[in-house]
This record gives sequence, C-alpha cells and structure tokens, in this order.
Amino acid sequence: MISRQSLVVARWEFLRFFKWKQQLTSYLLMLGIFAAVASWSYFTDESRQQYRIAVPADFAIENTEQFQFQRPSIDFSAQLEQMQADDSWHAILTKQEDKVSIHTLTGKKWLSQLEQVLLQHYRKDTANKLGLTAEQLLQLEQPISIETEFLDQSYKGKDAPEKMVAIGMLILLFVGLTTVFGYMLTSITAEKQQRVTEQLYAILTPQQWMDGKVLGHSFSALKSMLTSALIMLVSTIVISVFAKDKFDLSWLDFSVILWLLPFALLGVVLCASFMGAIAASIDDPNTSGKSAVMMLTWLPMVFTFFVIDSPAGWAMTLLSFFPLTSFAAMPVKMTMVDISWWQPLLSLVLLFASVWWMRRVAGRVFLRGMQLYGKEPSWTEIVRWALSNKTD
Repeated sequence: MISRQSLVVARWEFLRFFKWKQQLTSYLLMLGIFAAVASWSYFTDESRQQYRIAVPADFAIENTEQFQFQRPSIDFSAQLEQMQADDSWHAILTKQEDKVSIHTLTGKKWLSQLEQVLLQHYRKDTANKLGLTAEQLLQLEQPISIETEFLDQSYKGKDAPEKMVAIGMLILLFVGLTTVFGYMLTSITAEKQQRVTEQLYAILTPQQWMDGKVLGHSFSALKSMLTSALIMLVSTIVISVFAKDKFDLSWLDFSVILWLLPFALLGVVLCASFMGAIAASIDDPNTSGKSAVMMLTWLPMVFTFFVIDSPAGWAMTLLSFFPLTSFAAMPVKMTMVDISWWQPLLSLVLLFASVWWMRRVAGRVFLRGMQLYGKEPSWTEIVRWALSNKTD
C-alpha cells in the first residue's frame, strides 16, 4: 500500500510544478491566441463574400451563391478602367477560342474557387455539345457509388466522430507522457547532482520516495491531459460558433470516457515508474544517452495508431490486453468497437498488476542508482538491480 510519507512526497512533487496562477494565465493566453486565429480566419474567409464578375454578352453562365456574372454594355478597355477606378467588378472574363482569361487587380484566394466554377460550367457545356444529358455527365464524374456494409454489428464505423475521438485520446496520452517525461527527468537528475536524496533517506525509504515522485508527477500529467482536453472542447465550441454550426455532443460516448480515466492514470503511473528507474541511472542528463530510452513509453500510442483502422483485428486485440500497451489501445478499441464489459476489466487488472511490478522495479533501481556518482551503470547492472529483492 502507499504510505503516508509517499503521499506527502506526491503532494510536494505535484505542487512543485503546479503554479495555478501562472498556468491559468498561460491557458487563457492560449485560448486568446486560438480565438484570435479563429476570428481572423472567419473574418478573412473570402468564400463567404459575393463577387461580381464581368463577362461577354454571349457568355451564358449561371450565377452562384458566391459569384454574380454580369454583362456590361461598355467595351473591354472601359471595363478595365472602371474596375481599377471604382471596383465595379472583382474580375473580368474574356474568351478566345478554347481559352478563358481572368483579369483582376491582384491575387486572391477566391480566384481558385472561380476557376472551379468555370471548369464545371465548361464541363457541362462540353457534355451538351456531345449530346450528353446531365445524368450522363454525373455518371461520368461519379461512375459508381461504393458503400461498405459491415456484418459485425459491434463495429461503430470507420468515419468521424469515432476515429477522431480515438485519435484525440492518443494525443492526450502523448501530452501526459511528455509532461511526466520532463518532470521525472528534471527532478530526479537535479536531486542526484545536488545529493538531496541522500539526506531524505533518513526520514523515508527509497520506495516511498519513488512512489511519491511517480504519483505526484502522474497527477501533473493528468492535469495537463484534462486541461488539453478542455482546450480541445472549447476550441470546438469556438469553431462551431464562428462557423454557425449547431454544437452537438451526442456523438461523445461518456461511458468510454469513464473507462479512459483509470486506463490513463494507470498507464501514466506505469510509464512514470519506468522513466523514474531510467532517470535514477543517469549521471548527467546533458551527456547521457539513456534519456532517449525513456521515450520508449511513446511506442504504445504509435503502435495503436498504426492499427487504428482495424480496431477488431488481432493486432489491436493483442495491444488491448498486453499490459504495456493496453492503456493506449483498449480505450481506442472501446471507442470504435462495442465489446463485452469483462474485456476492459480484465485489461485493467493486468495493467494494475504490471504497474505494481514496475513500481517495485523502479524502487530497486532508484535505491542504487541515486547512490552512484561519477559514472553511469551498465544495462547489465540495471537489470540486476531490477531483479533483486532489496528495495529499502
């Protein structure tokens, strides 16, 4: 069980990097920047405006919601002068045999949209000359409609929002592990160089000290994940407001979210314990190559992403029950496939057992690694420490 001393260390480690005023300011600043970017994108969206296009009198083209095609009675040179003088038109079209020229003042994003309208017009015009009906033209552009029907009723589908939710979960886990990576490496190596830990051994055991560090930094990682999720949610709301779309959360499966929390917590604790063991063996983080080994904890997200399009396949099933990857794979699988209740429960039990084992391994390596100065232990020594029984 977690001792009271470990909880004290956990609280100290968590509050050590948690300055709520500074972080609240930074989050508000991030939201402000995002809102500014979204507002700028909205107000500079040229596709929402209407443009007047001057065309020759014999140019038969239908108006669209974005483009109004007008046929002025003045000649081409007068049209150019008028466009430069009072912005009567946004562009002027001329046609010579099989070539259409667009005359405008300067480069604009909406010009590519105008080109698509013109191409669609001439596609229909060519079809009429060939005697093709509108239905025949549509058949040429889309010769067949392809649909996929899944016999497995547990599969929720391959399209958004299920897949986007799954990818969002992987991103949040990546944020959490990146946070705990920085905190564990910084706190342990700094204390080792300053020989702070040796003094603390007099009042608590190495296992208690490591447990407290892992818990404290894991809570910091969860805090980063929750705030990142909040930012994603607020960003979605902001985009919906500017896009004038109805904001709907009916696609979000809250039962999966409830399962995600224990998987995320245990997964972060598992990875933090591994990172703590590696960090304790590092003498100088600026020159050591062992810090790169801590990034192995990102592989579960990478492996899961590679098989995200086959959530019911053997690879995802293997990752979902394998304790070192289940914290990333099982929530993703639950998002995209309906599974029996015992599957996530069994996966969670196996994950908890692995966390308990990794916690003990981290304590053993921490005990010896923090007392070794001037050189780094070999991987053989680290493995021998991990397999030993001495933790205090």
